[in-house]
Amino acid sequence: MTESSTEAPREPSVRQQLLAAALEAATVHGISKLSMGDVARTAGLSRQTVYRYFPNKEALVAEVVAEETGALIERVLLAGARHADPRDRLEAGFLAALEAARDHPLLDRLVRTEPETLLPMLVSDGGPVTAQVRPVVETVIAAGQPHLDAVPLRRLADIITRLLISYAVSAPDDPPEVVAGFVATALTHGVGGELVATSTPPTGD
Repeated sequence: MTESSTEAPREPSVRQQLLAAALEAATVHGISKLSMGDVARTAGLSRQTVYRYFPNKEALVAEVVAEETGALIERVLLAGARHADPRDRLEAGFLAALEAARDHPLLDRLVRTEPETLLPMLVSDGGPVTAQVRPVVETVIAAGQPHLDAVPLRRLADIITRLLISYAVSAPDDPPEVVAGFVATALTHGVGGELVATSTPPTGD
């Protein structure tokens, strides 16, 4: 009988260290004032090391955005995968995205202080966020509604993606769970059904 060995946790790579440091430094300084020196100091590495992995600040910020978007996508997929019902899957994924956007420290800072830096990354159709999020939304919808043709699937995914990005920039008035429930029902069963189900019937005089 052989003893099972447990692997020691892997140390983060230098690239991962730099991405984490860039996220931390950008949360403090913002993106417009962020320097490669800030990232180097936060990571405890030299500026030369930063430039060895990233040619400029733009490339570093782009990868940070891609990494953070990927983490959000993983959270959404995990939340949706727990449900078989299409409506519940959509609600869980939408709620996870709303909560992740609300709790993200860098996103919160940029919305408050640098919207002009943030908006092009979020709202551009060819931007990194839309390009990553829309195909994943399509996957989530298709898993719950495999009968949908390609065109309505694409259109529905586009609507949900734009809603998510809009709510990331400007949080909804209602709590995230209320918004997620309403959106999921409206997109799977129609708004009329939701309103009829939740409204109080009129009373006679």
